[in-house]
Amino acid sequence: MRLPVLGVFLYALLIIGLSSIPGHSFPDVKWLSHDKVIHLGEYMIFGFLVSAARVSYRPDVRRLYPSTLVLAGAFAALDEAYQFVIPGRLPSLRDWVADFVGVAIGGLIYMVWKYYRAQATAG
Repeated sequence: MRLPVLGVFLYALLIIGLSSIPGHSFPDVKWLSHDKVIHLGEYMIFGFLVSAARVSYRPDVRRLYPSTLVLAGAFAALDEAYQFVIPGRLPSLRDWVADFVGVAIGGLIYMVWKYYRAQATAG
């Protein structure tokens, strides 16, 4: 298994672990009230990792971004659906949208980083 893929699996386990926390177990912390920002940041990292893993198997950059959106977006949808069985948690379309926007930003950051890295090594 390639290291970027391992990173995706480990981070996905972290996301599922956090999604498994019952709703009443969350501490009453003010910054947690901005959960859409937390969702966006969490999935921005995931989008970056999925892009890196995807490139490690197929370096075709033209299909990188759409495949990242599909793979990570589907995982985000499954994560939201999974919360239906967790006490005190409910799936939310708004949470999924924040997740998806995070994936889109993370994938874009990876592509820009990869482009500038290639430019630096070429010149």
